Amino acid sequence: MATARPQVSIRVVRADGGAESQVFMSGSQLLCGRTGDLPLPNDPFVAETQFRLFYSGGKLAVEDVGAHNGVFSRLRQERQLSGKSEIRVGRERLVVEEIKLPMTESDGTLSWGSTDPDCRFRLVQQFEGGAIGSAFLLKQGENHLGREKGDITFPNDGFVSGKHAIITVNGDRISIRDLGSANGTFARLTAPAFVENNDQFLVGSELLRVEVS
Repeated sequence: MATARPQVSIRVVRADGGAESQVFMSGSQLLCGRTGDLPLPNDPFVAETQFRLFYSGGKLAVEDVGAHNGVFSRLRQERQLSGKSEIRVGRERLVVEEIKLPMTESDGTLSWGSTDPDCRFRLVQQFEGGAIGSAFLLKQGENHLGREKGDITFPNDGFVSGKHAIITVNGDRISIRDLGSANGTFARLTAPAFVENNDQFLVGSELLRVEVS
């Protein structure tokens, strides 16, 4: 006898506390984008079809099927990162890059500059339109992110908490953990992932919450 699937809905969360739109999943999948089951037509950062909810082996899952802006999931626990991971903290979009030393130019000469062999990774700030912002070196051990205090700060971003997150570097391994921030820390999906009740996702400038009952 087949097990009945739970009732699944996805809600657009309003930061201003206004009325929230909610769509229920009626079939085997739910599509979200500028068009689809959950349309977000007014967000220029959302693709025609950005992501889908679907069932995989009887479990609810999410998959990014959209353009380069991606789908970001809110961290519930510490998350391992890689040299190409993307995270969102407040209004900041940050890309993790691995630093490979020594760096040489096309003519074979070594790039000149200050040396810091302990830094294996850096965070690179991404601006709207694809422009590159500041680059922040990540030291071995804990790197604190916050609005005004920490190793990496974003004083002009009111959506970043005073103590927001910690990025830990241990040799060639790197991870991130949220510190109970008000607006959360998000990591970009790189593959389909299972979904639990009250999981939250950033799609463009929209915050979405999945409810499973």
